[in-house]
Amino acid sequence: MSKNNQRIEIKQIISQGNLQVTHIYNKKWISNQVKHPRTQKPGLALAGYFKYLGIDRIQIFGKTEIGYLSQLNQEERKKRLKNFFSLKIAGVFVSENQDIKELIIPNILKYKTPILISKLRTSLLVSRISALLYHHFSKKIRVNGVLMDIMGIGTLIIGDSGIGKSETALELVNQGNQLISDDLIEFYLNSNDEPVGRSIDRIKKWIEVRGLGIINIVDIYGVGALMNEKKLDLVIDLEKWSPNKKYDRLGEETQYNKILGKDIPMFTLPVAPGRNLATLIEVAVKFFISRKNGSQSFIEHIHKRNNKE
Repeated sequence: MSKNNQRIEIKQIISQGNLQVTHIYNKKWISNQVKHPRTQKPGLALAGYFKYLGIDRIQIFGKTEIGYLSQLNQEERKKRLKNFFSLKIAGVFVSENQDIKELIIPNILKYKTPILISKLRTSLLVSRISALLYHHFSKKIRVNGVLMDIMGIGTLIIGDSGIGKSETALELVNQGNQLISDDLIEFYLNSNDEPVGRSIDRIKKWIEVRGLGIINIVDIYGVGALMNEKKLDLVIDLEKWSPNKKYDRLGEETQYNKILGKDIPMFTLPVAPGRNLATLIEVAVKFFISRKNGSQSFIEHIHKRNNKE
């Protein structure tokens, strides 16, 4: 994960995240740049210990920080805040709409650090900012295919051009599943080190169907048919049926597709006339869910029965 040559401005964080910011002090400095993918609570830095303080990270002031400052006398508080903000902190978010007008603001207006007041509780504020920063800073790749939410499972459908990915996706949407992106998906690693896929802005909500052209999913099915992003759980590889290839008929094989260095379980479905791909993919997802929940394969069932005998 890059921390050196990537950066994001505070104003971008405000515009991209649902952070419920109610007020901004030192607003002229919201172009300050954050260069680290994780937020930080200042902790001992407010007491003068700066060794592990990241000035290029977003600092979060929760009730603990504000409570600590409020119990200091005026002169000591002024000294601590001066030492802290003179380090040129990129930006500070204050949670839970805490009132800092008298406590902090008179002491920091001359420093080049924006102070943003959010309605969110501290844990939720940290979570939302962290998700946005991880998306921005993490390594990204773009993959051709269709990404969908099928029964809660993030499912990437891949295969050669013209094999029917988009048409199958349209049928799956028609059956109540949600589309994240058709044709091109951008994947990044979230804070749990899991691949998450989202659409490229210019093609979001559009899907190409041969014979119909490029259609707007939202216009036809409503906003509920579209999802902004989804953690990747499963890959479905559609390939043209070959009479010379031996396909798994007993569920013995375990296949994986590597996305951003992570092994994602995969099923290969041969495409042939008369096969309903949408139904097969839904069954594959249900099978995947059942295996995750501990269901036995046919071979495991036979082995268990034979051992009992």
